[in-house]
Amino acid sequence: MSAVLDHANEIHKNVLRPAMNEWIEALTAMRAANDPDGPAIAGIVVLERLAKGSKELADILRDKVRVSCDDSGVLGFEAGAYEVARVRPKPQGEVSDADALRIAAPELFEPQPDKINRTELTKRLRKGEALPGAALGDAPIGHIQIRAKGR
Repeated sequence: MSAVLDHANEIHKNVLRPAMNEWIEALTAMRAANDPDGPAIAGIVVLERLAKGSKELADILRDKVRVSCDDSGVLGFEAGAYEVARVRPKPQGEVSDADALRIAAPELFEPQPDKINRTELTKRLRKGEALPGAALGDAPIGHIQIRAKGR
């Protein structure tokens, strides 16, 4: 068996399948509960684990296919309803000595505009200080935070 398939089978066995079974249990509990909010939390935690495992496996498989393309020299192929292309980004310029570069090519340096310290601005506005030209914005809708007990 290939290393790609071995790794895929391992993640499926140890992460995805157990999480999927837990999701089914959580969904069943939500359906049976008078108040499905409690079981929904277990479902959210499981779905996040499924998403993480799925992303990990997708990233690994993507990298393995890239390596396979590099090893075989294949630049593209068809896979069922999909077209796959090996893409290589162009190298970017890197600065190793900014002073030397400034002397050699000063036109590459752009002046930077003033930057507002938003952290300090928010602190002062929250304390009630009136600052012309600034005001507290609307608070975002927020989210629920889920943590394991005992942390």
